Amino acid sequence: MTSHDTHASRLRALVEFTTGSFDTSFPSPFGSSIHEAATGRLVAMAYDTVMRDCDVTNHAEVSSIRLANRALGRLSLRGHVLYSTCEPCPMCMSACIWAELDGVVFGASTMEDADAYWPQASTATPDELLLRARFEPKAFLVPHVERGLCQDLFRRCDEVRRAKGLDLPPRR
Repeated sequence: MTSHDTHASRLRALVEFTTGSFDTSFPSPFGSSIHEAATGRLVAMAYDTVMRDCDVTNHAEVSSIRLANRALGRLSLRGHVLYSTCEPCPMCMSACIWAELDGVVFGASTMEDADAYWPQASTATPDELLLRARFEPKAFLVPHVERGLCQDLFRRCDEVRRAKGLDLPPRR
């Protein structure tokens, strides 16, 4: 498994990339990247475009999986690790399981951190979903890497969103 320092470095780069969404009409604190486990090569990187595209499935994790599948020309992402600025929601974690990723590393907590800014639709956790996964080996989870930095990303995004007069959709 990759070292904590490597995970932290990749999360910092992801936060910097995700901050780029703040300059758009649809700022988002949710970012994701996928790296090849053996070499560390960056395969895909995306931020959430749910509001921009009016598509509830365009979460950062799903988008980075789509990009990685296309870049590699295959459905299985074995040998790769997904990084996310936030703990994956049930849809995203299910996509990680279906993509057969080796692991998931995330920064902020969904219910403890993100929910205050972007209310979540479910409380199911990645751990709970992994328990039900049928493929072996099951993905590893590394929580709360650079959590403070990711928490700050949510605060800053909320400030940008408010300054631009942008509302979240109903119940969000």
